[in-house]
This record gives sequence, C-alpha cells and structure tokens, in this order.
Amino acid sequence: MKKFMESSLYILPAAGVVVAIYMATNWSAMPVLQRMAGLMFILLDLHAMEEYRFPGGFIQMEERSFNVSFPRPEVNEFVLVMIIFYTALVPFFFSHVAWLVMAPMVCSIIQLPSHLGAARKMKRFYSPGLVTAILMVPIWLYTIIYIVQNNLMRPVELIFSILYFFIPFGLSSVVIIKMNGLKVSDFKKKGARA
Repeated sequence: MKKFMESSLYILPAAGVVVAIYMATNWSAMPVLQRMAGLMFILLDLHAMEEYRFPGGFIQMEERSFNVSFPRPEVNEFVLVMIIFYTALVPFFFSHVAWLVMAPMVCSIIQLPSHLGAARKMKRFYSPGLVTAILMVPIWLYTIIYIVQNNLMRPVELIFSILYFFIPFGLSSVVIIKMNGLKVSDFKKKGARA
C-alpha cells in the first residue's frame, strides 16, 4: 500500500492526459461547463505536480510555515489525489449541475491569493503552485461569467459549491494530520506559533 501511495500523484497526469484526449476529440460536442470542468481538472493536475514535484515544494513550505514535520508525505499526496478526483473530475461527468462545476472553481479562486501570500511570507517571488494558479484565473473567471449570464445557478446554490469543496478539504486535512502522527490541536498550536 505504501508503494501505491508513494506513486499515487502520478495518477493525476495520466488521468489528465485521458481527459485532454477526450476533450480534444469531442470539444465541439461538449457543453461549455463540461469544457471548463475538464480544463480545470487538467490544471489542478498540473498544479499538484507543480506543488509536490518541484524542489522546495508544498510539503516543505508547509513544514516551514507551520513548524511541523510530515513523516509520511505519501499520505498527503494520496489524499490530494482523492480530493482532486472528487472535486474536479466528478463535475466533469456531471457538468449539467452548475453548482457542481463551480466547486473546482471555488478551489481555484483561492489558489492565487494563497500562493501570492505564501510567496510573500517566504520573502520570495514564487511559491510552488503559483504558475498554475495564475493559469486557472481565466478558466474560473469565464465559468463564473458564463453561469451568471446564462442564469444557470441560483445564488443559494453557491453554498452547495462551497460545501462540496470545503467539507472534504477540511476532513482530508484532519486525515493528513492524524496519519502523520500529529494531533489536530498540536498542529493548530504549532501553526499559531509559526
């Protein structure tokens, strides 16, 4: 199981290639929201690779920022893969549900300010994931404009999008902390001191 978890991050680019091939061959027949969901899935795959495979990546940044150690980084990566499949690939198959398509957009909206903030905190020009966070902007912006202009979602449904992303994200954070032998309360204390 450990070997699978260690290589789980590489499932994302493979899935991204499959989605890209499907999109390239079916683009004209695909609804706009399915196109946007597919593009966002591909970008989130690339974003994960940028965060976790570039030197000085996301794990190292978290460890420095929160003054913690993740002895099992493969757990973090496996959970990330599951979150991306859940948050971004499911909406690709159910693109007729606008609030579901908005969930990966909600995820991507927070990426740019998060990465800019991380770069500023580290006193660097770049933080792992910044390039793909910038590339996400036109996709989520276009998706929001398209949904609003075509009246595809009631304002209250945005709550569903937010919950669809944030509840599993919060739960996965707890799983990562616990599976790395930390306590959530200790993590909060260490993070507050950082």
